[in-house]
Amino acid sequence: MKTFQNLFIDLNGYDIEKFVDLLTKNCGKNWKRAFDREENAKYFHEKAFAFEYAGDNGLPNAGLTVFENEKGIWYIPNIIPIEIRELSVDEYNKLLIDFKTSLVEPAIQNTSIHIELTKDEIFLEDIVGKEAADALKRFSSLANKSTGNSHPCDKKRWFEFLVKAQKAEEKLSFDILKSTLIEQGWSEEFAYDLAFEFENGRELLDFVNGA
Repeated sequence: MKTFQNLFIDLNGYDIEKFVDLLTKNCGKNWKRAFDREENAKYFHEKAFAFEYAGDNGLPNAGLTVFENEKGIWYIPNIIPIEIRELSVDEYNKLLIDFKTSLVEPAIQNTSIHIELTKDEIFLEDIVGKEAADALKRFSSLANKSTGNSHPCDKKRWFEFLVKAQKAEEKLSFDILKSTLIEQGWSEEFAYDLAFEFENGRELLDFVNGA
């Protein structure tokens, strides 16, 4: 499924102020430094650097802020539209890539800075492993999609998925499971109910296992 990308900037000892100065110098037709928005972060005793996009490439106007994620590593936690209610996944990712291409990449030339852009797609198998992903496929392909997991055989296959997914190191989020179920043919209503049931079941298993 499509997912929002993240951009991580590892300074590798490079000074953040110098790096942001380089970003600011690279601002041109589409990007500008939003100094007024940076004032908000000061109230929370955080250092942050804000930029705004106003272009003519079919993308909506938006603002983003660069925060420190952990020592020496900075990131963009969100991109906020300025004139519309919300960004689609594609719009969000295109804005992030434009920021990376137009401002970040020129700024890191001849520096020790390393950047990482996460993937724009995520698959269930990457999160819970092949066994759990295959178990969900079996459940979805064999279940009566008008009754959910109420049939004993369907419930058994659902529990098999739940147990395998619960063992995964990375926790499966509600939204990703719901989207995956919809992709596998479930209605939005049943996908929501099953994802909700999954979260409750996982919490029960964690409690039983002392997690």
